[in-house]
Amino acid sequence: MKFRSICVAFAVASSGIAGACASGPTLLESVGLDHEREWIKDLPPNVRAIAHKLQEQQPTDEKATPAQTIDTPNPNSAEEKHKRELEEDSKLGKEVAAEVEKELKFSDSSQMISRVRRIGAEFAAIANANKVDVSWGDKRLNPFDYQFFVVKGDDVNAFSLPGGYIYFYEGLVKFAETDYELAGVMAHEVSHASFRHMATLQREQSKLQAVTLPLILISLLSGTEAGQGVAIAGNLTNQAIGSGWSVKAEKAADYGAFQYMRKSGQNVNGLLTFMERLAFEERFQGKVDWGIYRTHPPSRERVNAVLGMMRGASIPIQRSVSSTSLRAVVQENEDKTFTLVVLGRKFVTFSGEGAATRAVKAGEAVSDFLDQVPSMYDVEGRPSGEIVGRGNPLFKLEPQDVVGTDATMGSTVDGVLRELKKVIFDLQYRIWDN
Repeated sequence: MKFRSICVAFAVASSGIAGACASGPTLLESVGLDHEREWIKDLPPNVRAIAHKLQEQQPTDEKATPAQTIDTPNPNSAEEKHKRELEEDSKLGKEVAAEVEKELKFSDSSQMISRVRRIGAEFAAIANANKVDVSWGDKRLNPFDYQFFVVKGDDVNAFSLPGGYIYFYEGLVKFAETDYELAGVMAHEVSHASFRHMATLQREQSKLQAVTLPLILISLLSGTEAGQGVAIAGNLTNQAIGSGWSVKAEKAADYGAFQYMRKSGQNVNGLLTFMERLAFEERFQGKVDWGIYRTHPPSRERVNAVLGMMRGASIPIQRSVSSTSLRAVVQENEDKTFTLVVLGRKFVTFSGEGAATRAVKAGEAVSDFLDQVPSMYDVEGRPSGEIVGRGNPLFKLEPQDVVGTDATMGSTVDGVLRELKKVIFDLQYRIWDN
């Protein structure tokens, strides 16, 4: 979920180079090639360390083809190979998850845990039963026994391990304003596991080694400045291509999330509003050109991609459905009046008999109006107290709504219009790329 700078280093042993030239495996051991697997790079730093530890403990022949058995009459068939691949994913995920359990603190919030597991179960069932279009990754149907966890921490972050072990930080669960938004993130993380992005990153990375290794050897054996430059170039090439793979993985997971959301009982707008809010937060953190070190596409780019998917599928864009901050919420006051609030801004208060009912109806009309992303010039007031949006009535102020010794219907209407236009400006600033 976050942008991280990545540095893949090649550690060089101080001795044994000459003897290492005798054979391939000996050379690799002497050179001390510390090649970080791409899937590990996309985990949070503390989890990354755990995965590294387990990676070093893996036996060198762990992927050897098992001997033929009675239960596996044809171990080389595509079906059996696929089965073994899924088992390897689950085995690795289980091992890392066991270490994660020792290192991370799990949430004590039964409400958060229940919420995550409930939504997770829905998408686990969908992913295991439905083959969708995969733009990058394993295009086969890859069922897993998904498990969902909530860990302590304020980070707006989530990560998945091979085999369907998926983790959400408390900060992300709080950041999601509705179940629809949390479902969008859930569908994204499930897509990573279902499309076997970890395994795909490993496989593609192994192909790259055949290209980068000769460049590294030139540097080691020559000891010249030029040779060192070649090694650095090889490292950066590796980095650039690896980052590109991660970008592809994120885009593929977004597309997968969109497809899974459409098959679920969740509203696709949740995927949109969550990303839009992330893009909004990113603007305040400053725009940095990460270049080849960017592992995730820009949030705004992802927002535009989701908008394109929704429009292509003729799905109505209704932000007020999936985001509480983008809808007109009714706030009851101590004096029995009722105020409408959008994005934290109060813009109208209803008083007297029937105020609650009028406020609810007005909130629905204003929310629908804001879903159209109007301009400030699309709203106007009339002397009768009526507030109109694009020619359609939104609500009407009554005499009891005029409060204050010097207040009149005209001044009250002007005040409401002024605040409502500020709401529209805030909305535009929030969802558009300024």
